[in-house]
Amino acid sequence: MPSPKAFDTILPSSENRSRGYLEMVSLFRIIACAAVLGNHAFIWTGMSHNAIGTGVIALLHVSRNAFFFLTGLVICYSQLVHPRTLRAFWKRRYLQLGVPYLAWTGIYLVFKTFRVGFSWHEVGSFLRMNLVTGYSQLYAAFVIFQFYIVFPLLLRLLRSTRRHGLIMAASLAFAMMLGLVLHYPTCVPPLSQACHFLGAHLPWSRDLLTYQEFFVAGALVAFHLDQVRRFVRQRCRQILLLSTGAGAIMVLWYSVQIETGSSLLQASDPYQSAGVLWYFAAIAGIFAVSEWWDQKSSRKSNSTSQAGATLAARIGALTGGVWLSHNLVLSSLRALLQGIGLRESLPWEATVAVLFFGTVALSGGFVAILLRTRLRWVLGGPLRSEQRRGMNAPRDIAVRTNATHTAATA
Repeated sequence: MPSPKAFDTILPSSENRSRGYLEMVSLFRIIACAAVLGNHAFIWTGMSHNAIGTGVIALLHVSRNAFFFLTGLVICYSQLVHPRTLRAFWKRRYLQLGVPYLAWTGIYLVFKTFRVGFSWHEVGSFLRMNLVTGYSQLYAAFVIFQFYIVFPLLLRLLRSTRRHGLIMAASLAFAMMLGLVLHYPTCVPPLSQACHFLGAHLPWSRDLLTYQEFFVAGALVAFHLDQVRRFVRQRCRQILLLSTGAGAIMVLWYSVQIETGSSLLQASDPYQSAGVLWYFAAIAGIFAVSEWWDQKSSRKSNSTSQAGATLAARIGALTGGVWLSHNLVLSSLRALLQGIGLRESLPWEATVAVLFFGTVALSGGFVAILLRTRLRWVLGGPLRSEQRRGMNAPRDIAVRTNATHTAATA
């Protein structure tokens, strides 16, 4: 395990000149969060026999991986720019996400108890299962908790070598192999048996190994942030065309699987190897759009651009709480449609629209109010406004110090 001193080392400024809060991640969060809500709106509408809806679900599975990529990026960037000791890092990260995780696990327990009528035995089962692996969408937090454990080792590895391309290639190769084995269990029987054994103890949907390539990619982008941002700015259109083309290929592959006898569930499997390639292409597209927006906002000083940047920051600040709470809102809306008899009579497209936009409005409004209370960090997740002030403070202090020194020597 890395020592606190080694973990506290910062990269030379020539390798990473970016220092303040990354404003472009606000739009990235908004897009990824919208994809999460859209994905769940389709799933909760019931798409087990709907090839079109299931195809959309296959594309929207990128949402979880986009958040994991962003987690790797912001955690590594934060540690490089504002290094903390190992103890301080773990304390900060586990408290920021762990407290909302426990609070919302309790809320969902109460919600299900009143709606379903749990017995005490079922309450115990709920807690034993969901405190360990995460209830519904909270599984992503459980995966991130695992990443917190190994991140110091990953950071030491990235600092110890310049062969970052080789590290990414090895990570991607492992992901492709794992996707192949999970999607085609009869392809390599020994590996399939090993995967089945591991999955019986920790479901692959909750295992860091299933998503490790996105965390690694995010950390590598943080290491080479200035170079990546320059590259993306110069080739934004090409990246978006690549993302669109990858999406079309993913849809084609989905159709081929169905035509060759695969079930809709298997064709939309989020862990298949082809999906990994689509996820990376889509993440690159989201990153390009976010970078383009940030560049546009910073380049123009008019009030419209500033208002747009402020709006993106405010909406981005809601995404953590929306992600934590949206399951409760979504299930309530679905129950309401069922209760008034519209769930069966409405076209599935209308049901998806009601669930999506209703969840966006209600959960967003709830979190906007929540952020004005003392429970904002307990139920709303990490506070982006405080993170922004914390990340920008050293830079502001340095600017003021330099200005004072210049004035004194003038």
